[in-house]
Amino acid sequence: MSLLERLRSLFSATPAPSPAEGGDASAQPAAPGAGEPPPPVLTRFLQAGEVVVKEGDPGTSMFVVLEGRVGVARESEGREPVVMEQLGAGEFFGELALLTGSPRTASIVALEDAVILELSQTGDRAAWADYGVAGDKVEQAARARLMADAMRSNPLLASLSPELQAELGRSFVPVTVPAGETLLTRGKPGDALYLLLRGQCEVFHTHDDGTQTAYPRLEEGALFGEISLLRSRLATATVRTLTSCTLLKLEREVFEKTIMTQPNLRGALVRLGLQRLKQTVQVMAEPSSPPGRKGA
Repeated sequence: MSLLERLRSLFSATPAPSPAEGGDASAQPAAPGAGEPPPPVLTRFLQAGEVVVKEGDPGTSMFVVLEGRVGVARESEGREPVVMEQLGAGEFFGELALLTGSPRTASIVALEDAVILELSQTGDRAAWADYGVAGDKVEQAARARLMADAMRSNPLLASLSPELQAELGRSFVPVTVPAGETLLTRGKPGDALYLLLRGQCEVFHTHDDGTQTAYPRLEEGALFGEISLLRSRLATATVRTLTSCTLLKLEREVFEKTIMTQPNLRGALVRLGLQRLKQTVQVMAEPSSPPGRKGA
């Protein structure tokens, strides 16, 4: 399902009944009891430094900033979270986790005293428009943030023209995959190009005798799946998620219409594919070992 289809589904969903007649979102609804859904719209008053959502947590709501400023912070291994972006009155966040079902890809912290609206998954979508949360605006923001994440994590995509970045932003589909899922299988056709935004994947070659030899793990920013798409070959290695992963997926048909018509980008992917083919030849000649050890 494309991002646009997800948005249409979200905004055409049957509205949940309001907890009180009149639907005054500025009033603080009573806290739901055990097993009850969260209020459709909730006003939250934040103090400077307060964390709104934490990276990695599940997401079942999105937010609109009414007053003040909040920061979008990303974590990196062994370092303190870094604020990548600031959002002010009228801007919203949290839509990607709500749309894709993926964990939060960033933490949000109040940079000063602030007031925000929390719009839950159970809310009345028509009422959300009163706060500037219309389907087209969410779609534009989601696309922009997807490509910002992609460009931040992958230098190849960062080098593309704004026009091609916009086209890819419309074409990439965000997906979340639990740990232990196989994305590519050696000896079988690949169906898409993947960009790993969050999480880790293991890559390994399965020998004819059933033993396995590991490649270096795929980390945030890795592109993979290009060999099958560019060279009409079967996948040369198996890729499996080690953790829950958030990825951008470009289907074969869209790949052929976008990537294959861009000589510079196609050439860069061809070079990447050739490097991996060379690595495959080296791996096939080495003794087998359990996946995940080599290059970990």
